[in-house]
Amino acid sequence: MNPIVGYVITGLVSFLVGLALQRFADKPKLQYFLPGTFTFALNYPKIKLQTDSLTIQNGGRKSATNIEIVHKEKPDHFQFSQAIAYKEEFNPNGEHIIKIDSLGPKEFLNIQYLSHSKIPVLLRVRSDQGAAQLIQVQFQPIYSKWYLFFVGLLMLSGLGLLLYWGFKAVSYLFKIIGA
Repeated sequence: MNPIVGYVITGLVSFLVGLALQRFADKPKLQYFLPGTFTFALNYPKIKLQTDSLTIQNGGRKSATNIEIVHKEKPDHFQFSQAIAYKEEFNPNGEHIIKIDSLGPKEFLNIQYLSHSKIPVLLRVRSDQGAAQLIQVQFQPIYSKWYLFFVGLLMLSGLGLLLYWGFKAVSYLFKIIGA
């Protein structure tokens, strides 16, 4: 083999290994979702109350640091479901910022809003590692362990059957080709 080809292959393999290491490195994965909003129309006194909720979670394997929750203006009332330290600040353009020092791997937090004059307008959620991703959620039933075990067993059986027929097809092709 030509030595230049060996150098090119070595460089290409090194590049691919570097990309794989970067891709699978431990990092935070900040996500948020808005589970629900509800409006109460009260007759006495004549007022509309709205409740909102925001859930932020770190689905990664490393802590997310310096998390910012930015609203267009300060919400009427908000409260965290968990005890967590936070700071409030304002941008020069009047945006309200809730700052949280960190959120550990697989941790989450929930903010409840109560509005009577200003509906909270969420502009962005971000950390030092980048912007959080808005995810869509829906409720899902929780199945019993025996049911999940049975479904997993069926999936593994199906995978085994596919591998078996794939192996048979490849060996049949080799037999036809004469290799």
